[in-house]
Amino acid sequence: MDRMSHDLGDRRAPDEHSSSFDAAFEVTRFLFREIRRDLPGQIRNTAPRLLRVLADVTATFRSAHVVVLCYHRVRTRERFVDQMAALSARGYSVVSMPQFTDWLHGSPLPSRPAAVLTFDHCYDEQLENAVPVLDSLKFPATFFPLSAGLADRGPDVVGPGRSTLLALTKAGHTIGCHTHTHPVLTRLSTTRLRQEVLGSKLTLEDALGQRVSAFCYPHGANDARVREVVREAEFDVAFTVDLGGVNRGDDPFRLKRVPVLGEPGSAELAGYLAGRFLVSGALLLSWKVRERLLDRAALQPERDG
Repeated sequence: MDRMSHDLGDRRAPDEHSSSFDAAFEVTRFLFREIRRDLPGQIRNTAPRLLRVLADVTATFRSAHVVVLCYHRVRTRERFVDQMAALSARGYSVVSMPQFTDWLHGSPLPSRPAAVLTFDHCYDEQLENAVPVLDSLKFPATFFPLSAGLADRGPDVVGPGRSTLLALTKAGHTIGCHTHTHPVLTRLSTTRLRQEVLGSKLTLEDALGQRVSAFCYPHGANDARVREVVREAEFDVAFTVDLGGVNRGDDPFRLKRVPVLGEPGSAELAGYLAGRFLVSGALLLSWKVRERLLDRAALQPERDG
């Protein structure tokens, strides 16, 4: 566990009854403690991480036209039902990726505020716990699978098959692209980068028989070179994992999202969606710690066995 996980993880992970201000205080205290610990020789290594933490903590999206929720793990259907209820209770209408893209190019939104639902990786638990809820509510979503699951169905390959993706599109959902093997794109040669981006797009389009227009960066890693390759591959939009909302005029290849981690309850999610300065970002950082604890707990039975 890294230093932040240790400093925040020694307290019980907050549930939906925890104070948002307590979470903000804990993360702010961590930041100042990290800054005091840094020696000149360490700044080069720790500064990028601290800047990322600071960007999340200070993010605000309360006036954003659209929020793009980003899901990875969806561990229980009941909790996901509560989260969708909280989204609706705050007045959000859920729009599809084509509607969102059209809005970026000038078309009106069906209503405001609006939310886009995205699911990275297209994990089995997303299909089992989220899709039935989405379909019952008639909420369109976008799934970002790895295309390796289409090219190789070996035991070490994670990803849905063609029939699963076709079923999702038939139900009204959108399939986006999340590369072929989920590398850190900024570390690749330009040749390998194009293989991961354009190669994945072509594999998905061949399997689906339709254009794939949305991309999300693995690990959120992107720079000017990566964005140019994504643009050259003729995607319409590309998403990061940076916390924030979307307004018309934002760079379509650096779109922010609102990650949902750690299985928050409806009350906690409602507070997070308020997009308040210091509060939402601090909640997200505390959720990242909780997510690690949940993952560790899930692995424990396997180790014990």
